[in-house]
Amino acid sequence: MELIDGFDTDFIPSITEPTFEADYFGGPNDDVLVIEENNGARAYPIAILDLHHMTNDEIDGEPVIATWCPLCGSGVAYSRRVGDRTLTFEFAGKLADNNFVMRDRETGSEWKQSTGLCLRGELEGTELEPLSALMISYRSFNEQYPDGVVLARPESADPYLFYRFEKTMTALLAHPAGREVAEAVSHLVAAANLARDSEQRLVDVNVRPFFRIMQGLIELSDWTFHDTAREVVYDGDPMDIYGESGVFGFPPVHGGRRDWDVDELDDLEAKTRVLGIVVDDDAVGFAEPRVEAADGVVETTVGETSIVVFATTDGLSVYENPCLSFESADEQGMFDADGARWNGTSGESDDGRTLQRLPGQWTFAFSWEGDHGIDTFYESERDDSTTRP
Repeated sequence: MELIDGFDTDFIPSITEPTFEADYFGGPNDDVLVIEENNGARAYPIAILDLHHMTNDEIDGEPVIATWCPLCGSGVAYSRRVGDRTLTFEFAGKLADNNFVMRDRETGSEWKQSTGLCLRGELEGTELEPLSALMISYRSFNEQYPDGVVLARPESADPYLFYRFEKTMTALLAHPAGREVAEAVSHLVAAANLARDSEQRLVDVNVRPFFRIMQGLIELSDWTFHDTAREVVYDGDPMDIYGESGVFGFPPVHGGRRDWDVDELDDLEAKTRVLGIVVDDDAVGFAEPRVEAADGVVETTVGETSIVVFATTDGLSVYENPCLSFESADEQGMFDADGARWNGTSGESDDGRTLQRLPGQWTFAFSWEGDHGIDTFYESERDDSTTRP
């Protein structure tokens, strides 16, 4: 595991006292991470999670956390309850294999966001319980949950420094010359860490001095141009640039270049969207184009659980399959089974039945491969092979 250490905890401030409102400030096509509750649902806009990564919340008496890692495209919800403890999470100041690391305030233990696994500390080896959630557009959320509420922009937990850092880095990535600058800085960070401790061989890289330089440059810029407002715009634009670029992950400060060159996944890009499912220690990643190529519906087994995955205009959704055989309908995002028509996004049928949604993780292909391996990707019948890895 490659670690990057040296960021301040408040560089990415988590939200610990969330407030909600009926209307969303952003656009109808913006993505939101949704957790259902007894009387509706709560939407956590990616535009907000992008700058805070974590929202500690409580839904129907259950302490939960909605998380998002922009580098990995990883969105997942967890229970904050571990044994008889309720944990409150913040940024640990670290990245592990391009994924941000959370730290709970109660024990100081550190957790990998994409897997929910505790990496070190008192609770090392413990896994957070993933919760059922979905990633859809705000338009779909508004249609499906008319009484739902949306996370409001926080008045505290100022993410200004990270906001400026993200804007600067994505501006560099958007231009060939800028990418050369970012790569040169990566080499400088790697060289400095090697000079400091050659035995480490760049497994653990510390960026604290460079973080301090960056912080000073931002403060100098604000001072020079009399920018005292420290305005933060929750628009999600920086990560749109990242998503459209060929770059993936944090700049390769561990040395060398980062390339996506996996023969077994030659039909996928590094940032292909994947819906990952873990049941009974069995992990399967469903790449969006592979599900679409299967006429938008995949029926298979993960662990000992029969599941069905649907591809709609909102992406992928996964449910427990009650022994039904689904076929794509002539209506977009709809599927036929057992004499009824089913909505792939909501799991509801036109005769009043509802499929049981399963916990899943939305992520990029490179991140899923790093966490679970090449062999865990769902394999379609492109070569008449089996439909399970």
